[in-house]
Formats: sequence, structure tokens, C-alpha cells
Amino acid sequence: MRHDLRRCALHQHDQPILHPVSRRRPMDGHRGNIAGPARRRRRRYRNHRHRDTEQQGRSGTARRVSAMKITRIQGYPLSADLGARYGGGNFEFSTARLVLVKVDTDEGLTGYATLHGHAMKEVCALLPQLQPLLHDLDAMSHEAIWQRLFDVSTSSPATTSFEPRRSVISNDKFAVLMRCIAGIDIALWDIKGKASNLPVWKLLGASRDTMPAYVTGGYYRSDRDNMRFHGELASYVDEGFSTVKIKIGALPVDEDLKRVREARAEIGPDCKLILDANNAYTWQQAADAIRRFEAYDIHWFEEPVHWYDSVRALGKLSALTKTPLSSGESEIHGWACRDLVDMGGIRIMQYDATRGAGATDWLRVAAYCNLHGVTMSTHHQPHIQCHLTAAMPNGGIAETFSTSARDPFWDELYVERAQLKAGAIHLSDRPGFGFDIDWGTVTRYQA
Repeated sequence: MRHDLRRCALHQHDQPILHPVSRRRPMDGHRGNIAGPARRRRRRYRNHRHRDTEQQGRSGTARRVSAMKITRIQGYPLSADLGARYGGGNFEFSTARLVLVKVDTDEGLTGYATLHGHAMKEVCALLPQLQPLLHDLDAMSHEAIWQRLFDVSTSSPATTSFEPRRSVISNDKFAVLMRCIAGIDIALWDIKGKASNLPVWKLLGASRDTMPAYVTGGYYRSDRDNMRFHGELASYVDEGFSTVKIKIGALPVDEDLKRVREARAEIGPDCKLILDANNAYTWQQAADAIRRFEAYDIHWFEEPVHWYDSVRALGKLSALTKTPLSSGESEIHGWACRDLVDMGGIRIMQYDATRGAGATDWLRVAAYCNLHGVTMSTHHQPHIQCHLTAAMPNGGIAETFSTSARDPFWDELYVERAQLKAGAIHLSDRPGFGFDIDWGTVTRYQA
């Protein structure tokens, strides 16, 4: 019976197949030799290919590219006094803060990253401690490096040991670790672009070098009446911005409604208006607020609900309004962003590569969002993040600050960088992220 089935299989197929009884390839007529002629042809091909490779190596036409090693990782905490207190829905600040990360390699290439300024000293203290974990990895291997660093946050019975590479960071330091990963990862993408002699936006396959930008203003400020904007928003429109964002949530809704009305009057009917609550409301308060704000044609409503219920509450809120909801800037890894997409009902994702887990993780989030019809909009650091959004089909508008009064580093820290002109970020063709550092500014503002 087995012989008959095998013979039928051979008659029905010109090519060898897995046999339903024997689970082996049928014989080709040579006893004990499975698919003999085909196997011999493959063996001859492998032998010829091996000889050709050896000959190329001897003739010098083929060579092995050596791995580039990371030799040093440094962080510089920078702080600049703004001369006034700026406030949002649940915070205020009077200094601009930023962490500069510098990664050196054994091939003389240096990469830079600039990070959101939370926990600056902790980040700068941890960064050099992570460098020994990467001693055996190629600086161009961004996925392997990202995973090696992320593994510091996890353990299991099978992997836990007292080896330095497997040491586990305590959970109260996860945000610090993720920011360190961001700094190293972004700096390595800068190096990857420099090694390839390409700007990162081209390295990622983008066909555009200009991204639309909006300006964030309208803060609650200690140096003026917060019920009016005193021409600030109108000046942004005059500069060429077609989208403006203001802060809400620090005042009762009735008073913030007056601010929204004033903002719409100042920018006119054609300029888009974004409202940012910075997690100021319960979902019931947010539902009441957005119903009242909708009359002023809100482009999107950003981070409306409290941090502890920022996913499911967003989902409930999205069912009550046609105004698009945005969130993600406060997340530190892609899994949290996944939940915002799946359960939060957001239409704009603002995951921050310089605050979360770097460009590598940002690209994963962007791909997931693209499959779900969610737009990626940057949060801060447009000279880095616009390289990423430019390369994504769902890459959207970038956040910027128009004046050095709010962001002195934009004008002072960089020798070269992307340009903000007429409401758009213009990326250059310089390799990497296209910016160099003014080290005099680093010395002046180092905290």
C-alpha cells in the first residue's frame, strides 16, 4: 500500500513533494538517494560559489566591513532661565531644560541627541554606566543595541544573574532608563547617517524635506493678564503659521472658554486652533469642556484627561465628540502607545522619541499607527523628530516654539540645524540629523 501511494504521487507531480505516508521526499530511482540529481546540482552550485568567494577575497574585490564600536557615552544637563513663569493645565516652569547626549566611536564618528529635560542629572549619571553593556555590539546595529539596553529593565528566572550585562534597574528608574535609551539610540541614528553620508530622513526613505509646523503659545504666564493674549497669537499668524496651540485646564471651564473665544478672534477663522489641557480634567469634566469648546472649531483636543485614566477615559471621550483627540507625549514606550491606539480612540499620536525610547521605538509606533489610521505629530525637538515624520506616510505636523524667550536653545545651542520658516520645518542634506553643537553654549548653560 505504501509503495502504491508513492508511485501515484510520482505520477501526479513533476517535482518532488512531501509524501503523505512516508513524510519523506520520493525516490528519484537511485536507492537510498532522495531527489539525487537536484541535490547534486545544489551541491555543485554551493561548491562553485564557495570557490568564487575565495577568489574574490584573494583578488581584493570583496572585503569584510569591520564593526564600529562605541567608545564613550556622555550626557550634559542644560538649563536656561526664562525670566517668567509659564503654566499649562497642571504644571508651571520658569526654566528651559534639555539633556545633550554625545556618543563617540572608534572610527572617529560622533553622534548627538537632545532630550526632554526631566530628571537631567539622573539621566546624565546613568548614561556612561550603560556603555560597557554595548562593548561587543556594532554601533550600526540599532535594534540589537536597543534590545540590550531595554533588557536592563527586565529579568526572568532563566536570565537573572549577577553579571553586569544582566543587572536589572529598579522600577522607580524606568523613566530615566528609557530616556537614556532615547539618547543613545538617537545619537546612533545620527552616526548611521554620517557613516552613510546621508541625512536621516533620506536614510529612512523619505521623499520630502519640509514638514508643516504649528506653534505652541498661549501659556498661562506670571507677567501678564491670562484672559487675553496681547497680540501674541496674531503675531504667529503673521509669521506664516496656519496652526496655533494654546494651553487650557488651569482655570475653570467658564474662564477657559473666554480664553478660547479670545484665541479664535485673534487668529481668525482660517487658522487652525489646538487646545492642550495637559491631563487637567476628569473624563466628565473633559466631556463638558469639549462640548463647549467645539463651537470654536477645534483642530484637536490634546491630553484632556488625568494621567491615571488616560486610556479608557480617552476612549469614552472619543465616543462623545467629533473633535479629534491626541495623546502620547507622556508615554515612555511603544506598548503604552499601542494601548492608546487600541483603546483610547485617539486620532493623533504624539509619542516623543526624545522623551520615550528613541527613534527606533518611535518608528515601530509610527508603523502601528499607520495601520490604524492614526497620524504621527511630533512633540518638541523638531530638528530630530521631523526626520522621522518625513519618512512616514502618516507623518504629520510638528510642534515648534517661535521665540527664543520660550526656547533659547533653538537659537543658541546649534551651529547648524533644521530651519523654521513660514510655518514649516526645512530639513537639510547634511548627514545624520544635520546639526552640530556650539560648545560655548553648553558651557554657559550646563547645570
